[in-house]
Amino acid sequence: MQIHRSDIPNEGLDLDYEADPATLDLKGSGTEFVSSVHVRARLVLTDQSVYVSGEAQAHAKPQCVRCLEALSYPVHSSFEMTVVPKESKTGRLPGEWHELGEKELDEYFYSGDIIDLADLVREQVLLSLPTYPLCRPGCRGLCPQCGVDLNRMACRCAVEEVRRPMTHFQEKLKKIIKK
Repeated sequence: MQIHRSDIPNEGLDLDYEADPATLDLKGSGTEFVSSVHVRARLVLTDQSVYVSGEAQAHAKPQCVRCLEALSYPVHSSFEMTVVPKESKTGRLPGEWHELGEKELDEYFYSGDIIDLADLVREQVLLSLPTYPLCRPGCRGLCPQCGVDLNRMACRCAVEEVRRPMTHFQEKLKKIIKK
């Protein structure tokens, strides 16, 4: 959603809208979204910047990283951000590298008079998704040979013994100790 800075009244602007996951480019995240993203936000003018606070809610279906089972996951993200003009005077040359300060971590940028909330909302929703979704803590995953879901049934594939790198040295050490 794009908002003109000049359209924000002095007392602030309250927004309440539904955003399509495809519009927010959430399809490329590898997670299916089964609902639109409900966004509630408040925008308040502060000098040249705009203070944005709000929340985004949606319903996602990530896959278990071990067995690929679809999960049901409610997404809820609260955010507070200061949106500053790209053209603001920072005292640095364009493209010059510098270490971000704590204040700069909660900043977003707008160009001209247009504030685009889509990237801000997209970022907050993606940060709210689990990084390693599991259907349950003890998920056994898929068999690497036949692909059967080991949570539902056992397979008859031969289990190869995995040799750990230090096993060879441990065996030699045991022989030396016995002598």
